[in-house]
Amino acid sequence: MRGRWLFGLAVVVLSLALSLPAVGDELLRQEVEHLESAKTPTVSGVPLFSGRLLGEVYRERAYRAAWDQARAEALQKIARRSIAHGFVPDDFHATAIARIIDAGQLDAGTAASARAAAEILLSDSLLRYIHHRRFGKYSGRQIDPDWIFVDRADAEALKSDMQAVLASPDLASALTKRLPNPSFYQHLKSGYRRYLQLADAYPDGWEPIASGTPLRPGMRDARVPLIRQRLVLTEDYPATAPADAEVYDEPLADAIRQLQARSGLAEDGVVGPNTLWALNLPISDRLRSIRANLERMRWLYNELSDDFLLVDVAGFRLHLIRDGQTIWTTPIIVGTAETQTPMFRDAVEHIVFNPTWAVPSSIQKTMQHTSDQFRVIDRSTGRAVSGVDGRDYKRYRLVQAAGPDNALGQVKFMFPNRHAIYLHDTPAKHLFGRSARTYSHGCIRVREPLTLAELLLGKHGWSRDAIDGVVAKARTRDVQLDEHLPVLLYYLTAMADDQGRVGFRRDVYGRDLSLFAALDGPAHQDRITFPQPDSGLQAAVSDAEP
Repeated sequence: MRGRWLFGLAVVVLSLALSLPAVGDELLRQEVEHLESAKTPTVSGVPLFSGRLLGEVYRERAYRAAWDQARAEALQKIARRSIAHGFVPDDFHATAIARIIDAGQLDAGTAASARAAAEILLSDSLLRYIHHRRFGKYSGRQIDPDWIFVDRADAEALKSDMQAVLASPDLASALTKRLPNPSFYQHLKSGYRRYLQLADAYPDGWEPIASGTPLRPGMRDARVPLIRQRLVLTEDYPATAPADAEVYDEPLADAIRQLQARSGLAEDGVVGPNTLWALNLPISDRLRSIRANLERMRWLYNELSDDFLLVDVAGFRLHLIRDGQTIWTTPIIVGTAETQTPMFRDAVEHIVFNPTWAVPSSIQKTMQHTSDQFRVIDRSTGRAVSGVDGRDYKRYRLVQAAGPDNALGQVKFMFPNRHAIYLHDTPAKHLFGRSARTYSHGCIRVREPLTLAELLLGKHGWSRDAIDGVVAKARTRDVQLDEHLPVLLYYLTAMADDQGRVGFRRDVYGRDLSLFAALDGPAHQDRITFPQPDSGLQAAVSDAEP
């Protein structure tokens, strides 16, 4: 009887406890609402990434606490392991989290204000991790506003991630399931791990390989053993020494050609100045370059499907990816240092065979003369005219007829964008024989465009014979893709193969230094976009903007 009475009393007490807001939750609500309205929200002297977004997350949770000691320890491990992505643990408050754990700040006996501060700081750590992994720590628009164009970070997506991860008993597993991790990112992470290990093994760096006469296969040279040793470390080259260690044999030359291919160099097996640069690049420079390029990858890879085109601008190659794996690649020509190919993401919508070419004004005004290949169109009337100065780009526009001499060749691949950039054929095939292929006005010239057309249209019932037949008719034809294919125009000065072997490329556009300078600085907070208050449409409203 007494036991039954005690049980009943316990039920009543529990019911009352559940029906009343906990003191800690009420204080948490007050703290969060204060931070939402603060211009520069901080907790215990630590700046928060977005007081507004954290406020919305907690409001949706009815201000229920999300953290205990075990979950804080799990988040601490995630912060420490973020090194694998090129971050530093304190990007996610690793030191402050350690203090929270050591002080038992989440324990029931701790003052409510201290628990609330710990709660908010841990949630800010998680928000930063999700944001930086999904969208990047920095805004490409701030790093290089002239040539890098990236989408803003969707607040609703960030909140969805936060709520799903906080609802999971396993933080690490939930994050792995939700966050992007395309194969090219995994490969570069693998290369980063390799160089972190090399940095530990060679704290003073490695011995540089001396310059000298270009080394060709079959030659004997005292530098060959050091070249071989370098490739053992960086290229998974077999460590067994040949009978004559100073002979530059064919297996070593094959390994050099693979290195050259990944580094955007001529694949000739000759160890000249450019290949020596790639071999001698210090470990510290390699680590910095990989960190920068992991960040660049994060700017464009959000919600990326398993099928896409990757334009590797600094490597001068185009890759077609299906089911997450590269199935085809071809050399490309990109913009000059003055007319750079920008970095952005779009989707191929249609293919035009036998295209005409409307000459951009930037090119038209530099032309010395206009041949009869071009029609001159009066901009005011839209009519073709003759006997006028076609170089007057303000009054006239020039259109080159389709044909073998057309600047766009036999086909172009359209992803309409404000930069007027697209992929296309070219009659100037000889330029593909050069190693640094920066010759266009920004568009991407493809060495094997008809093969690309076959690969993209094959699933729509087109054969190569059908494509060749359309081209042979020499009439312009537009073919819409039933499914648009994402295309990523990436400027990557470090990229790895599926074995984690990294190719380091020359910074032909000079974009690295501004990103290097930002790497250990504070994250950019102006990229989060919230819905407009009066509609469900997304607007460019961020924490940093009024």
